Amino acid sequence: MKKMSYLMLMLLLLTLLGGCVNYNRDSGVENLWRKPQSFAKGETNSQQVLAALGPPSQVLAVGEQTIYYYLKEQVTREGLILLIYNETTEVSVFDRAIFIFDQTGVLIDFSYSKLAENFAENNKD
Repeated sequence: MKKMSYLMLMLLLLTLLGGCVNYNRDSGVENLWRKPQSFAKGETNSQQVLAALGPPSQVLAVGEQTIYYYLKEQVTREGLILLIYNETTEVSVFDRAIFIFDQTGVLIDFSYSKLAENFAENNKD
């Protein structure tokens, strides 16, 4: 009987020492570029982009051009933590937008990243 209660106590302790991990994290700027916008090459200027999307994640100067780089990252992690075995899976999804302006601040070109399916599902309004 004493061995049985000792075994039950050990099983209870092992159960309490294990657990699950599950979290989501978003970082970067809000991806407002996914909402309908009316940016036009040769017509839109940098101030209009800033007014519509807010400050970029990064501003780069390449030659006479200025690049606004917007980034949104979403991380999902799931896992199982046990005393002698651990398993976790982490998925990172990035959503990007890049706007290229000439020396006068007029939009030369812009591009958005292809939107990942699970990112779109998690960011529905």
